[in-house]
Amino acid sequence: MLPTIGLVLVLTCTTILNVFPTKADDLKTYIVHLSLPDGQDFSQAREIEEWYNSFLSKVASLSNENPKMVYVYRHVITGFAAKMSVDQAKAIENLSGVASVRPEGMYQLQTTRSSYFLGLRQDSGLWKDSNKGKGVIIGVIDSGITPGHPSFNDNGVPTPPSTWKGKCEVAGCNNKLIGIRNFVNGSSPIDKIGHGTHTSSTAAGNSVDNANVFGMANGTASGMAPLAHLAMYKVCYSTECWSSDILAGMDAAIADGVNVMSISLGGGQLPFHEDSTAIAAFSAIQKGIFVSFAAGNGGPLNSSLSNEAPWMLTVGASTIDRRIRTSVLLGNKKIFDGESLYQPKGFDHKLRPLVHPGKDGDLLAALCVEGSLDQRVKCCFGTMSGTKTDPEVSCFSSRGPNFASPGILKPDIIGPGVDILAAWNESVDHQTGTKAAFNVVRGTSMACPHLAGIAALIKSVHPEWSPAAIKSAIMTTASQVGRNGHAIIDERDLPADVFATGSGHVNPPKAHEPGLVFDIQPDDYIPYLCGLGYTPKQIQLIVKKKVNCSKTIPEAQLNYPSFAISLKRGDSKTYTRTVTNVGVANSTYTIGDISVPPGVSINVEGLYGSQPQELSFTGMQQKLIFKVTFTRSHKDKGKDPYGQGHMTWISGKYTVRTPFSFKFE
Repeated sequence: MLPTIGLVLVLTCTTILNVFPTKADDLKTYIVHLSLPDGQDFSQAREIEEWYNSFLSKVASLSNENPKMVYVYRHVITGFAAKMSVDQAKAIENLSGVASVRPEGMYQLQTTRSSYFLGLRQDSGLWKDSNKGKGVIIGVIDSGITPGHPSFNDNGVPTPPSTWKGKCEVAGCNNKLIGIRNFVNGSSPIDKIGHGTHTSSTAAGNSVDNANVFGMANGTASGMAPLAHLAMYKVCYSTECWSSDILAGMDAAIADGVNVMSISLGGGQLPFHEDSTAIAAFSAIQKGIFVSFAAGNGGPLNSSLSNEAPWMLTVGASTIDRRIRTSVLLGNKKIFDGESLYQPKGFDHKLRPLVHPGKDGDLLAALCVEGSLDQRVKCCFGTMSGTKTDPEVSCFSSRGPNFASPGILKPDIIGPGVDILAAWNESVDHQTGTKAAFNVVRGTSMACPHLAGIAALIKSVHPEWSPAAIKSAIMTTASQVGRNGHAIIDERDLPADVFATGSGHVNPPKAHEPGLVFDIQPDDYIPYLCGLGYTPKQIQLIVKKKVNCSKTIPEAQLNYPSFAISLKRGDSKTYTRTVTNVGVANSTYTIGDISVPPGVSINVEGLYGSQPQELSFTGMQQKLIFKVTFTRSHKDKGKDPYGQGHMTWISGKYTVRTPFSFKFE
């Protein structure tokens, strides 16, 4: 039985083992990574397909059945997916030019008011500056879509850009929904479970008035980038998604010309060279495509993250200022608040006797407190808006520290993922016969497309920005306080640390004007990967070219908009960061707020500036370097294994914030 990886409604946190099926003649799907021959350039698709097939022909005689090509990948990896027997797979792994052969893994899905909650307004700010995402194409890798849904109307949406090369495999496309493709054998691209429809409309659904479920959460439903284009790549049947199909969907999205990918899929914690989606995401950023991934639903456990690579945006989930309240009044006058989507109209609130306490009734009757049984219960329903403690980190949102790369702080950001109303494939109100085509769902699956849509808005304002620059803008402008002005907490009313929030809660009104960005080019990741201890052969799987590790850097030296540092008593470590000016040409940034745990000191020094703690710019796109030295006292007697802090650079309206996480050894 093949191991599994999970979509982000419920996360199955398992690992794909490098093992083969036990029955020699069983045909299973394997993903084969190849090393491109020196000097070889396959200019024609036919040539690369012939090369791939040559490997299968060499092992065909080792089984009663010939191997069967499933997918030929041209962008996400150098390699292919094929059905083979265990003997054929082992033989291919030993052929010259083969980097690795792995059984495919299974991923699972990680499953209106949020746009208003995030500060997006019709005629001002980011929506105005970005024209609501016009001209940007968001590719959603998910469970399919529902063509014809009102959220996918194309009112106000222009024709697709000339760079678009995608297609629609079923009827229903328009200027909004410009691509519908299927990569699930025996299926169609139509959504059967609602997940892909929900995430797509969250990212880029057009405005729909009077959207509600059972009359709850009524209002105007809108995606983050309501005038952006959408393309769906169906890779999941029910909640199961196989890695060979995911790679095929991402491969097609790159070839079709998407600008942003939204991938609400979660999997096990793997080294990057063994993580198919991490490798495919690297191929995407090499093409300038921003990739948003769900962090996973493994919270509140520590180190429960999925999708930990630094070249992807890893998104945790938060609440918004909405509660679909159900209050229960017991016979002893005690009231307990909860949430329930099913809130029937005409409910008269009369007190009624509890008829059947359920399967644990005997136990409850023996142990319950006075007033909990044999008395009457009353329910009150209604949607509450404007709660003041939001955003809170959801209890299910996966937490750090980062397992695959401890020197990179993850998650990167949190965004709305609780009580999210968005489009659905069918009515959920079967009993009353209404035709509601919306649903309220929670999960980091819901947070991920919020950030994909916001990235599309930023891309529309700054089309020249790299994926890393967009990510930096989102992270350095994030908020760390709730609407009550106090530090963000989680749903258990506990303080939310950086392993829960990352840089903080996304703040769209500021994200397109960050002042400074921490940019990273694809080749900058090579010395970082070398520093992780990966071999050149393993790194080649990720970057798809020959590398050597003549230069290595520690993880914390990567030009990331955060720091994750390990310190022993008496340690002193120095790292540098390079920032690019995207604010005002002639500007000076000075150190603002600095916070570190007791027993740790910090020194920040701008290099090549007029003053040690200044960054003085004279032009746009100018780059300056600063260094940060973290020192832990040899007398520090702190017993906490982890700590946190932050620093800010300030210039006029710009505040550039960088969070720290510390591991004390």
